[in-house]
Amino acid sequence: MFGGVDLLRNLIIGEDAPLRVIQETIQLLGEGTIPCITILLGGNLTQGIKSSCIEPLTLISVVLVRLFLLPSIGLYIVRGAASLGFLPLDPLFQYVLVMQYAMPPAMNISTMTQLFDAGTEEASVITLWTYSASTISLTLWSTTLLYVLH
Repeated sequence: MFGGVDLLRNLIIGEDAPLRVIQETIQLLGEGTIPCITILLGGNLTQGIKSSCIEPLTLISVVLVRLFLLPSIGLYIVRGAASLGFLPLDPLFQYVLVMQYAMPPAMNISTMTQLFDAGTEEASVITLWTYSASTISLTLWSTTLLYVLH
């Protein structure tokens, strides 16, 4: 809203803006977000190493579905939407959309489990193994998508 309305944008964004302290505060808080998330991810992954509360078959199923089946479904969705005219036919745009399906789970899930103190160990184990397996799956998906979407 602030970026789209000139009057509001000029109030907050810019060197001469009367309320630029709001933008500077948001920018200062935003710069600290990445290091905090990295520390949170490291803490969650160490919990996953110590715990073995999930059966191996369940863990393998979660990793395979999350990193291989979901991107396959996403590829068909993106290709279908592009062929129906909902998306541009730009291969790079489609590549980025499908790669979003192939990424490991977000840190928001781990944060929610810690806040509600429910399923923290399970989320840590799943996060550890999906991030470990994503090194292989992201390479495979990137190569496959470059071949398919060219």
